[in-house]
Amino acid sequence: MSRLDSSLRRALLLKVLAKPQPSPEDLESVIELASNKVIEALEVQSMTLYLVQDSSICFRWVYYSKTFGMDDEAKRKEFERRRQTLLGMRLPIGSGIVGKTILTGVPQIFDAEHAGTGMLTLSKDSGFEVRSMLTVPLKVGAKVIGAIQVLNREPYALLQNFRDSDLALLSEVAEFSAPLIQRMLDADYRCSDADTAGFIASFTGSPLVLDESVLDIDSKVVEIVDPALVRRTQILPFRRISANAVAVLMANPMDYTNRDSFELASDLRIEEISVAPASLIDKLLKKYTSLVEQGTPASGDASMDELTNIIGEEYGLDKASGKDGKEDILADEDSAPIIQLANRIIEDAYLCGASDIHIEPQEYDLLVRYRVDGVLQEKLRLPAKVAGALVARIKVMSDLDIAEKRMPQDGRIVFKKFTRKKMDIDLRIATGPMNFGEKVCMRILDKSKSALPITALGFSEENLVKYRECIFQPYGMILHCGPTGSGKSMTLFSALREVASPDVNIHTAEDPIEYTIPGINQMQMHKQIGLTFATALRCYLRMDPDIILVGEIRDEETAQIAVEAALTGHLLLSTLHTNDAPSTIAV
Repeated sequence: MSRLDSSLRRALLLKVLAKPQPSPEDLESVIELASNKVIEALEVQSMTLYLVQDSSICFRWVYYSKTFGMDDEAKRKEFERRRQTLLGMRLPIGSGIVGKTILTGVPQIFDAEHAGTGMLTLSKDSGFEVRSMLTVPLKVGAKVIGAIQVLNREPYALLQNFRDSDLALLSEVAEFSAPLIQRMLDADYRCSDADTAGFIASFTGSPLVLDESVLDIDSKVVEIVDPALVRRTQILPFRRISANAVAVLMANPMDYTNRDSFELASDLRIEEISVAPASLIDKLLKKYTSLVEQGTPASGDASMDELTNIIGEEYGLDKASGKDGKEDILADEDSAPIIQLANRIIEDAYLCGASDIHIEPQEYDLLVRYRVDGVLQEKLRLPAKVAGALVARIKVMSDLDIAEKRMPQDGRIVFKKFTRKKMDIDLRIATGPMNFGEKVCMRILDKSKSALPITALGFSEENLVKYRECIFQPYGMILHCGPTGSGKSMTLFSALREVASPDVNIHTAEDPIEYTIPGINQMQMHKQIGLTFATALRCYLRMDPDIILVGEIRDEETAQIAVEAALTGHLLLSTLHTNDAPSTIAV
């Protein structure tokens, strides 16, 4: 096992994998964290990280040990001056020890006895006698993007020269540092899922599976789990270990949210984990399960790729003539391809675990994006002429006015009315006029889900005790604050599950009703007929309530009535869209 501790592995894994594009602060923190661990593990006096930029080598990070007399103010200033000088220098590729390492991609280990003039030059440049050195390249595939170099053991180290095991540790640091640094240098850089799986396996110490042939798959175990759950969590059970424990394939074993979701939904405990690329998990899922009723194309339905091709032919340009395609169906929301496309976008988003679907007209095309795990991901690009028909189809499904294109509209889709597949989901629809046409945003509401127990929300033990004390108060107001998608509604309904009992009268006012909880009274808002949160609150105050939940406080009238309700013997729960709790006062 590596000498790098598990906390470092976990921190770096989350930094590398959790964000589509790490920030400069992420890069700095990872470099500093990794460097400190190397300095501690190898007991070195100096460490430098180099990067290749514009066909030359620049100094990116420089460290000097306190053993150089940093407690002496004059020496400290001198080494700080040297550090700043180095950070402003550039070296030609191929010259010196670092230049040759970057040019050849081969790590090097030297001591003063065998290194020759190279070490003398390094001593002159660094300002101290260099006795031993390790230099390893930062490689992404076959490309070398820089190098890491450490100099000299500390005087108190048992061994003064570096060994092969030290070179192996530094090479491991370079291996996990290089992909993150490359992502900072090149926004278009992406690891293949096979490379990512290998990367994760090495971090977590889990077995890596790249080929089905190495697995002994029990098809009955695969079939007992809902395929939609496998798609959403990227967890595929393939072998039963005991009555309620299984061995699974996972794309990311450190995704504890999906692990908990899988175990809760399947009533199976994950006992053993192997890492596999997402593409292999999807391939095995298709092979061992029938997805016809769960959302994959049924007989007679076109796949997403087939639909895209059909749409391109019907709505794109005839390349031979340069003329438009089938003009007579450009605005026909009832054409078969448009109906199937609208359904397939919703079904595909649901199976991907998306919370929102964005349909955005651009100048030259139509962009479809999903929000998965809080991050928007591009899914489709379609011809711009599809926009009118697709938006009109969604308006038809949500009972909106297809002729009104100048004003925003809100609606709701009960999706089971439009599909033969077993998907009990609703969608909250919002449309708005943009500069290139109407945009549609759809929030997916999975009615098959229920609110999680309050203990599964990630509260610390101390905060859980405090929160429970709050929700069991007889009166007052509890506001759940945060940005969209931060978990306000889930926390609210988990609290209701906690306090719901036959001796308590609970009323909710929601737009829309996101979770159905037995034993409480839930009201859907209808602004078109005047049923607003303020109206619902006035109604509830005459219905002998103990607890009132208001989905969201959006206006001054609702806020005023909510405060009055909280001051007159009722417990009122609600949400506010703010960045954090202190911002609530300003709002």
